[in-house]
Amino acid sequence: MPKLSYPTVPALLTLLLLPLSLQAAPVFEEFFHQQRIPMLLIEPESGQIVTANPAASQFYGYPKEALQQRQIQQLNTLTEQQVAEEMERALREGRNHFIFRHRLADGEIRTVEVYSSPYSFAEQPLLLSIIVDITPGRSLDQQMWHYQERLEEMVDAQVAEIEKANQRQQLMMYAALLAQASLIVVLVFALLYRRRLHQLRGRMVGQLQQHNAELRRLGEVMAHHFQEPSRRLSSFAQRLSKQPLDSAQAQQELGFIVEQARRLSLLIRDIERYLALDHLQQQAAPCDSQQAASKAVEQCGLQAQVDIDAPLPWVYFPPRQLRELFVALLDNAARYHDPQRALAIRIHAKRQGERIHFAVCDNGPGIAADYRQKVFELFARLQGNRPQDTGTGVGLALLHKSVSLFDGKAYIEDGPQGGICVCFDLPATLQTATDLELTGPPG
Repeated sequence: MPKLSYPTVPALLTLLLLPLSLQAAPVFEEFFHQQRIPMLLIEPESGQIVTANPAASQFYGYPKEALQQRQIQQLNTLTEQQVAEEMERALREGRNHFIFRHRLADGEIRTVEVYSSPYSFAEQPLLLSIIVDITPGRSLDQQMWHYQERLEEMVDAQVAEIEKANQRQQLMMYAALLAQASLIVVLVFALLYRRRLHQLRGRMVGQLQQHNAELRRLGEVMAHHFQEPSRRLSSFAQRLSKQPLDSAQAQQELGFIVEQARRLSLLIRDIERYLALDHLQQQAAPCDSQQAASKAVEQCGLQAQVDIDAPLPWVYFPPRQLRELFVALLDNAARYHDPQRALAIRIHAKRQGERIHFAVCDNGPGIAADYRQKVFELFARLQGNRPQDTGTGVGLALLHKSVSLFDGKAYIEDGPQGGICVCFDLPATLQTATDLELTGPPG
């Protein structure tokens, strides 16, 4: 392609555009295709290339049909913002042409001057663009090439930024794939570990169920095989007591046999009740603690003053078990009462949030602070110098285990006149209407 100098370009435009506007379409079409300068007819709004002459096809390296399927924006390497800046710069400098960088079919970048002018062809408004390759002629106009170098730097910077962005995207994609693969590996190991834990849990549950069944069986066996000798021992001891004995020592020994048989029977009964607590939650229901405490007082038949701060609230607990707990606490207070004064017991309660806190207070000798937690252990008895103590050491352990099954606690506080208050809490029910305030101990 012949090189074009800048003074020839305005003359070329004058020769092309002005006469062509007066010529007929067939003459223009013949002239358009015979020109050795690349020329394009472009739809102004969309930038769609309507037609191209053979020189344009040869310059861009695309067949004519391929060029007609493209838009001028696909040939221009500048961004939309850079194109707008170039148009504004041309207007400010009074230029009637634009300097762009076009990409050829083989990827080569050419610097071109684009001279555009509106043209009506077959009553269709088009834009006639003449493409002048100025890449080989940098020495013709040094000032223009200073501007062109800045333009190329802009494009090169844009391309470099795009390449960096693509590299970052690739790195992010690789990192995401690596993280995803790591996550998949972790999930696989987690699933395998969970499966092993599930299998282990199944074995442990099976062993626990077998162990519980053995404990239940043991309780049944203890209740039967221990109670039977105890009953026979007590029966024969009573039969012997009705017969004349030779000495007072024999009578004493016989009385000891009767007492120990009775104590053995009570101990077996309490152990059986303790083992049965594992099924306590299955029997839970709304329970009137006022009624349970009153029946416990009647059942014990104590020769003592028992005050119940009515009304005691409703709780969620097995009714029979609550009555037995009150019986155990009343019996415990009576067994360890102070012989120097009359026994006085008070049962009261208050609500705190969703829990009901009970207190059974007595005026007995009390329990030292160091031993107040120990008494809740199974078979724990603080006899001291009281050989006449006949307790089994299971009552407070029953209380502790029973309330713990319902997320409660059992503890001991100071009571009136040196006694103790055995306290415990149980879950409240909707029947509990108002909070109960725990008043001071009776004087």
